[in-house]
Order: sequence, then C-alpha cells, then structure tokens
Amino acid sequence: MVQATEQDDKGALEAGVPRQLARWRAAHYRDVRYALSIALEPGADRLKGTEEIRVTLDASVDELVLDWRVVNPQAQTASVRGIVVNGRAINDARFTNEHIVIPKTYLVTGVNVVELTFESPISTSGSAVTRYVDHTDNREYLYTLFVPSDASTAFPCFDQPDLKARFKLTITNVSPFWKVVSNTSADWDAIADDVSFKKSSRAISFHETQPLSTYQFAFAAGEFAEFKDEASPYKTHLYVRQSQAARARKELAEVFRLNREGLNFYGRYFDHKFPFPKYDLVLIPEFAYGGMEHAGATFLREDGVLFPSDPTANDVAARAELMLHEAAHQWFGDLVTMRWFDDLWLKEGFATFMAYKAMEQVLPQMNAWKIFYQRTKPAAYTTDVTKGTTPIFQEIPNLSAAKSAYGNIVYRKAPSMLRQAEFYLGADNFQRAIQLFVKEHAFGNAEWADLVHAFERTSGQKLDTWADAWVRRRGMADVRVDWRTDGEGHIQSFTLMQRDVLNEGGLWPMRLKILLAYADAPPETLIVKLAAAHTAEVDEAHGRRTPAWVFINYEDYGYGQFLLDPVSRARVMQQLGGVHDDFLRMLLWGALWDAVRVTELAPADYIELALKLLPAERDETITQSVLARVQTAFNRYLSAAQQRALAPRLEELLATQMLKAETAGLRITYFRAFQSIATTEAARAKLKALLAGTLKVPGMTLRTRDRFDLVTALISRSDRDAPALLAKLSAQEQSDDARRYAYAAGAAQASADVKQKYFDAYFKQRDLPESWIEASAGPFNAPQQSELTLPYLAPALRALPELKRTRKIFFVNNWLAAFVGGQCSPQAVSVVHDFLQQTPLDRDLRLKVLETSDGLERCVRIRAKFARE
Repeated sequence: MVQATEQDDKGALEAGVPRQLARWRAAHYRDVRYALSIALEPGADRLKGTEEIRVTLDASVDELVLDWRVVNPQAQTASVRGIVVNGRAINDARFTNEHIVIPKTYLVTGVNVVELTFESPISTSGSAVTRYVDHTDNREYLYTLFVPSDASTAFPCFDQPDLKARFKLTITNVSPFWKVVSNTSADWDAIADDVSFKKSSRAISFHETQPLSTYQFAFAAGEFAEFKDEASPYKTHLYVRQSQAARARKELAEVFRLNREGLNFYGRYFDHKFPFPKYDLVLIPEFAYGGMEHAGATFLREDGVLFPSDPTANDVAARAELMLHEAAHQWFGDLVTMRWFDDLWLKEGFATFMAYKAMEQVLPQMNAWKIFYQRTKPAAYTTDVTKGTTPIFQEIPNLSAAKSAYGNIVYRKAPSMLRQAEFYLGADNFQRAIQLFVKEHAFGNAEWADLVHAFERTSGQKLDTWADAWVRRRGMADVRVDWRTDGEGHIQSFTLMQRDVLNEGGLWPMRLKILLAYADAPPETLIVKLAAAHTAEVDEAHGRRTPAWVFINYEDYGYGQFLLDPVSRARVMQQLGGVHDDFLRMLLWGALWDAVRVTELAPADYIELALKLLPAERDETITQSVLARVQTAFNRYLSAAQQRALAPRLEELLATQMLKAETAGLRITYFRAFQSIATTEAARAKLKALLAGTLKVPGMTLRTRDRFDLVTALISRSDRDAPALLAKLSAQEQSDDARRYAYAAGAAQASADVKQKYFDAYFKQRDLPESWIEASAGPFNAPQQSELTLPYLAPALRALPELKRTRKIFFVNNWLAAFVGGQCSPQAVSVVHDFLQQTPLDRDLRLKVLETSDGLERCVRIRAKFARE
C-alpha cells in the first residue's frame, strides 16, 4: 500500500471549492477569525480593504489554501496584494484556479496570521457587493450577498460552510449620512477608544460575531430610514430606503408583530433562546431572492414586505411565510448549519416547514396548512413528476454547482416531506428530536444523518430505510385506491396501490389519513401506515357503509400524487359545492387539477366547474388557487376555438366578481385573474376603463404596479391602444419600480424588432439589473406570441452555461420557466430535444432543462387529447 500524500488528501486545486479540498481543510484548519477593514466610498466601483485572517493549523498542513475568485478578470476590478504571513512578507504565493496558496515555509503549527490588502468589484448586477441607486432621490445603497460561495469574490477566505469563523468588521470612509448594518451591533466602546475614529464620524466598528459560515456574513450601507421595534426583546430595527419610509410606516406595526411573535414561538419550539445578540430586518429593493438569513441581520426583498398592490389573503400569507422562513433560519441554518450544500434542504426545507408551524400561532385566523398545501405542494409535485427531478439530498462535488441545488425540491418537496415525517413519527417525538439536534450542534455543523439519529432516539424506531427512501430517492409515489362494495351496501375490499411516477421502482413508506364521505352522514376517517410495498389492503375499511366518495390524503399529510378514483371523481364534481370544509375543498380542487395534468380530465371541464362553483366561493385562497389553474387551462391548454367559445362567459364571471364579490380581497383576486383572461374587445375595453379610472374595483386602490399590469396585459394581447397607454404611463410614473415595470411591459410587444432588442440586451447590456431581466422574461414569452418567440428558444438554451456561471441563484430556473414555459407546440418540443441530444451540458443544467420541458410536453399532450378546433 502506498501512503497518500497531503496533496492527494486535498485533491487537485480545481476552480470553485471542491468537496475534497473542503473536507481536508475542515479536518486540519480550525479556530478561524477574520478581521476586515473596508472602505465604503459613495460612488466607488470597487470595494477596498485590508484583512487579517487567523487560523490554527495542525502539524500535517503542507500549505495554506485560501479561496479567491475573480468573476470578471477582464474588468480588472479585483486584486490581492501585500500578503504578510506570520510577520513575513511573501512574494511567492500561488494564485491558481480561484485559490491563493501560501507555501509551508511561512506557516507554523498552531495559530497563523495572514494579512493582506484586497480590492473587489461593486456593481449594479453580477457581483457579490451590489450598488443600488434610487432614481427617486438619487440616494445610494450597497449590500452584500455571499450565498452559496461568493464571499471569496469579495475578499479571500475559506468559503465553505463547515469552517465557521468569527468576523470583526470595521467600515471606514463611510458617508456621515449613511447607516451601516451588519451581523452584530456597532462596538461604540471600541470606536470611542480609537483616536483615529474620534477625528471623524465616518468610521464604524462592529462587535465580533459568533461562529458563522462565510455565506452568513453580511453588511449593508446607505442612507436608510431606520425604525425600532420598541416592544421587541431582540433589539430589532427595520431599515428601508428613504423614498419608501412612508410606505414602511403603514406596514410597520404588523411587520414587527409577525417578526417578534415568530421569534418568540421559535425560542419555545426549539427550546433554545434566540442565538444572536440582535435581529435586524433590512429591506432591499430588487433583491435577488425573497430573503437571505444573514445571522442577526436578515435581508428581505422590499416588495415582499411592503405590498406593491392592495393585498389579498394570499399576499398576507406570502409575506408571513417569507419573514417566518428567514427567522427560522436563525436557528436552522445559522445556529446549526449544514456541513455541505448537498444538505441544503436541511436548512431550507426546515425553514419553510417551521414558517407554517409559526403561522399557526401568529396568524390563527388563517388555516396555515391549507395555505401550505396551496403554496408548497403543487410546485413540489410539478417538479417531482419530471425526468429532471433530483433527490432531496443532492450530490454537490464542487460549490461552483451549488446554485443548481436551489429549486422546488429543496424549497417545496423538503418541507412537504417534513410534514409527512412529523405525522409518521408523531408530533412530540418530532419536536423532541429537533430540540436534541439544535442543542447538540449549536454553532456547529450537522448532516441529515445526525437528524435521523435524533429521530430514532426519540421515536424508538429504526429509520434508515425510511430516511433513504425520502431523502436519497428521486421522484414520488402515485397512490390510488381501488374499493369495491358488496350487494348490501358495505365495503368489501379497499386496496391502496403505490407506484413510482418515474417508473424507477421507488416506494415510499408513509402514513395517511383517509376520508370516507357520505351524503347523509358525517365523514369517517382512517389512519393507515403505507409500508414500502406496491399494494396494501386496508382491513379497517372492510364492512363500513359504502361511501359516496373517497379521498386518500385527507388533511394533506401525505406526499405524492393522490388522484381520485373514477367513481369518486364523478361524484366530487357533482357534490364539491356542498363540501363545507375549506381545507378539504382546496384539496379536492387540487386533485381535479392533477387529473387535468395527467389527461384524465378535460381542461374545459375544469373551467366549466369553476364557472359553476366560484360565484358561491368565499375563501380567498381557494379562489386564487382555482383561478390560477383556470388561467393556465385557458391560456395554454385550450385551442383558439375553445378560447373563443369560453371567453365571453369566463370574462363575464371574472368582471362581475371583480366588482361585486363579497370582500375586497376576493374582488382584487378576480381583478388580477381578469387581466390574464381578457381576450375579447369588450373585456379589453374594461381593462382600459380601469386604467382610465372610469371603472373602479370597490375597495381597491389602483397602484403603480396594477396600472403597469393592466398595460402589460393589453400589450400582450396586441391591443391597438396599448403602445400609447404604455408611453403615457411611463411618462407619468418615474419611480424605480415604475421604470422596471415599464421595461417589463415593453417586452410584451408582438414585434420581431422589439424581441431582438430585448434578447440582445439580456447579454450585452452589462448594467442591466437581473431583476429587470427576470421581470421582462415572462412578458417577452407571452403565450399568445409563442410563434414569434419560438426562434429565441434555442439561443436561450445555449446561453445556460454562461447564465449559470454569471448569474445569481434562481436566475436559471426563472429563465427556463419563461423561455420554455412560453411555448406549447411539437416544434418547441423538438427544439428542446435536439438541444439536449446535441449539446454537451453539465448534469445539473441538463436536469433543469428536463424539469422545465416536462410542462411543455404535458401541454402538447393535453392539447392533443382535448383541444378542439
């Protein structure tokens, strides 16, 4: 046996952060500390600073490897110089494949000190430090975003989650009008003791943090308006750009209440007090994500907290989910951090699941788990039935591929699986395991296996087979029931059948709650544990009175495709209006929609049922969910002839309810749906009347976002008045948000020249913010213009490697959803298939194309079966 060398242990120094290198460093490096002194100069295009890194090395270390990634070498905006190690200046450090390698001759066993000077880019798009200039008042704001491994594009570091470090941040040259927010509060004693700081108010030092992963470190600076939650024990301040301060004041009380009560709940649930010295909320305009859970200072997308339009119940729920999700991360993500990004779901899935646990407490008037089903399950299922799906646990050999792990499986399937896990194990066992997990791994790192072990300890069950089925197997179960009755009106047999939707042989053990519905009596329920088998006879059902219909995922504890059997589907379509349980009614609407997606129910029949039942529906979330599906069925699945036949009645329903529905939330919900459906000239005339103010939705204020949505709808339908209306509105509305809305609306024009102009700008206009691209990609690919946009499908696919390399998390997902999702033709299917056959592509990108193309192929299949000219 040949002894391995240290170089073999850490592997080749590939670009990015290879898993082998990360494991080696985690084994041999410890007690890391960063002291950063950064100059934040208004208008600067570079972040300039000095850095001191302290790291303890064991005797086996042969060289020190730092991560330093230059995103755009041609721009020459990034550099490292003046490296001093343990007091010795060095000039033979190697800069190789996004790393800085310091030779062993400069290192000692024990504590090592590395000092250096660095510069890195600040830009409006495409860098880890982003500048935003508010054109309303020309105020400037800077903020960082380092997840998953972009800290090393701002300053040299060990950019892996399992080398947690303490950060000490000092900001210099900052404008005296700016406020600076970071993970900890300002260290005013240090500032007072520092003579150089006494000379100017333009420097600030922050207390050293607790151990954090590099992606959790952050700062933001600018002329923020600041609000303090006087009732909070968490020293919470909210920061928002000055131009939005008035809007923030209107929402402040509820935002602070949600945050405060959510943190209180988590402290009780986890049996661990809030782990950081303070918790600030920073609202970032056009933020790349809904939020980012920096320890002690969460950044949130501004329009996710401050409603851009009058809110419905769905909007209120979405804000609560966002805020409570990020707050949960302070424990599940920041306090206890996954060891590597292959367990990304361990923080994201738990944060979403816990958000709804908290929502039960802080928004008791809402049925949190009904909303969970509406907002979480459909997206998970949409991905998990495709050939592009992945297991919840995703192998990430290099953090350069970590962006591709983000998506519906992590954010939607993982929390759905956790809801099933809680039901499977029992709520008390589940909670006690979580408390053990948090206690044992606080301020450290953990893996899924650690949590499974905690589950086993509290439940007394052996769970390795269960855990592997749910976390390491891709896809999901299709669970159906076959029930038969005898001649005397009793159930004779009741068989559950499970199959893998991908036909890969997978089986999933789960616990289900089954509903037997009766027309003349209360329903009966059965709780069944479905073992890892293809069929299971439910003996508890034998001899019970014959039900009117059966639903096998009552209260939505299961995860999978639960289609109604033919008898039950027919009776549900007859009796759905008489189902008074809101949650059950939501689930049944969902099961009927699943039947549309698998071509067992015609989309026109689904629309007809909506026309019949929606006028009597009082639940906003059910109405929104059904109308969203109606829009998809109408705009994508129907032929032009079917659209013409259904449009007058559908438009009449939406327009009538928009004006006369019982609550303002319902009226707003119908208003939003009407825009998407308005096809006829009469309906478009109503849109223009709404825009002009001659027609008003009672109880609704038409805001900037609403006006541009109306114009966008008119442009996408090629209304002759739309260009002039867009020009007029753009002249009237000059805020930054309005400029983004106007840009997006312009992309909806049915003009070959306009399409080419936008597509070119996406790649050539380097200062075009990602948020503008994402906002406009949907209107660009309006379904009504699919023939015009089909030529852009292939180049959009060819751009994927560049987009993966240069854009933020979720960008590729949104790009594919727009360019593939805007098509529904055999020709488009051929374009995607040819691209996949002819183009070498990273595995993660190939899977994302397969995932998105499933919706395209499904659309073609549905039209082929049900569309009638």
